[in-house]
Amino acid sequence: MKPKFYDFTDFVSTTTTITSKIIQDAFHSDKLNVSKKADGSLLTASDITVEKIIRNNIKNKFPNHGCIGEELQDISIDLEYCWIIDPIDGTFNFVKGVPFFGTLIGLLENKFPMFGSLRLPLIENFLLTGDNQKAYLNGTALKTTKFDGWSKSLILTTDINRLKQSAFKKQFEKLESLNTTLRTWGDCFGYYLLCIGKADVMIDIDLKPFDILPLIPILKGAGLEIIDLSSDKNYSSIVACKPEVKNELASIFS
Repeated sequence: MKPKFYDFTDFVSTTTTITSKIIQDAFHSDKLNVSKKADGSLLTASDITVEKIIRNNIKNKFPNHGCIGEELQDISIDLEYCWIIDPIDGTFNFVKGVPFFGTLIGLLENKFPMFGSLRLPLIENFLLTGDNQKAYLNGTALKTTKFDGWSKSLILTTDINRLKQSAFKKQFEKLESLNTTLRTWGDCFGYYLLCIGKADVMIDIDLKPFDILPLIPILKGAGLEIIDLSSDKNYSSIVACKPEVKNELASIFS
């Protein structure tokens, strides 16, 4: 049976209420138990604990669904319905005591991002959800604001150096010349700012599926446009933006 959006929303709300408390307690403690993964990124005990809780709840509530997660082994990923989890998106920020991180949970239907959620444990514990048509902030309908010109705009990215060393170096330099403001308030927090209308553009490259797929239904539901820069059209490199600037940005990145 096809899951309904309200079932998804109820599930992620209940589950992340539990995991947010764990993350909040760890954030305010001095014992994060930090290690490094093979790719050099940081891992904490909280990442593992949170993902285990989410997976266990999925298993109990949706036993016939698959699961993809950042920290643990994938399960039955070719099933029609598959959950995708990033327990702490922005672990580096979490470790450094910067509150710009969150928990991402999405549901894929035949690998398409059908529903998505973002919980921000240290930013009012906000919960964003979306189904590609609509987006909500704590259950209230959410729409981004209108673009008000480049001189008043804010462009976000997670890592400027990565962009400047990438195949998109020249395109990024064009963006820098637009009389805009650029900040690295990135990871999922950057997409949150975009959804609530505080930012105008978010650029990310070399993303893993669990970094971005849970966010796609929220971005689209909030009325934002997505330019997929990836060769495989899997959202691994994207420009997310307000609709008024999509054509201009698409021209820059073409």
